[in-house]
Amino acid sequence: MRKIIFTYIFFSLTIFLISSCSAPKELVKTEPEKSAYEWYNEGVQYYINHNYKEAEHSLSMVNQQHPGSIYSKKAHLILGDVYYGEEDYLLAIDEYKKFIELYPNTNDAMLAQYKIAMSYYKMMNGYKLDQTPTKNAIENFLTLLDKYPDNPYKDEAYDHLSDCVKQLYRHQLFITRFYYDLGKYRAAEIELDYMAKHFSDLNFNDEMLYLLGSTYYHLGKKQEALGFYNELKKKYPTSKYIALFEKVLEKKSK
Repeated sequence: MRKIIFTYIFFSLTIFLISSCSAPKELVKTEPEKSAYEWYNEGVQYYINHNYKEAEHSLSMVNQQHPGSIYSKKAHLILGDVYYGEEDYLLAIDEYKKFIELYPNTNDAMLAQYKIAMSYYKMMNGYKLDQTPTKNAIENFLTLLDKYPDNPYKDEAYDHLSDCVKQLYRHQLFITRFYYDLGKYRAAEIELDYMAKHFSDLNFNDEMLYLLGSTYYHLGKKQEALGFYNELKKKYPTSKYIALFEKVLEKKSK
C-alpha cells in the first residue's frame, strides 16, 4: 500500500514539474528578429509621434539584438530624448552620458551635454530642500560652456546658471535665518561668511543685510554691524528690516 501511495505521489510531482517547466515557455513573448536599422528607425518614428513607450521598446531592442552596432550607439541619444520627454531625467542623463562616451567630439555630444544640464535643472527642488540637483546643473552648464563655447544654447545656459545661483543664494539665506532664529549667532555668522565668499557677485538683498548686521551686533562686532545697517538704509530705504534692526539696537542698548 505504501509503495502504491509513493508511486502515485511521484507520478503527480513529475506531471506537475513538467507542466510547470513548459508553461513559462508559452507565456514568454519572443521578439521578432529585425535589423538594427529597422529597430532604430521604428523607435525614431515612435519618438517623433510622442509614443514614448513604444519608442523606448524599439530603441532598447537595438541594444539587445545588435549591441555595438552604429545604430546601437545612436540609440542612446534618442533613448535619452525619450526619457527626457517622459520626465524620467535620471534615466535620460544615463543615456546621454553613454552617448558622449561613444561620440565625444560631435555636435550631438554637445546636444547631449546640454540635455544633461537641463535634466538636472528640471530636477531642482524648492529653495528649502536639498540642492544637489541645482549644484549638478551648475556643474554641467559650466561644462557645456567650457567645452563648447560657441554652442547655440549659450544664452539660455547663462540664464539658467543665473537661476541656479539665485536658488542656492535663497537656500543659504534660509539656513542662515534658521540658525539666527534659534539664537545660534556663531553658526549664522559662519553661513553668512560663506555667502559673502561664494555670492560676492550678487547684490545682497535687504534680508541678507539685516542678518549680517544683526548677527554681528549680537556677537559684539558693533562697527561691522552698523556698517551693514547703514548699507541697508541706503539701498533699501523702505525695507521692513530697518525697523527690525532698530529694535535689535534698542534691546542691546538697554
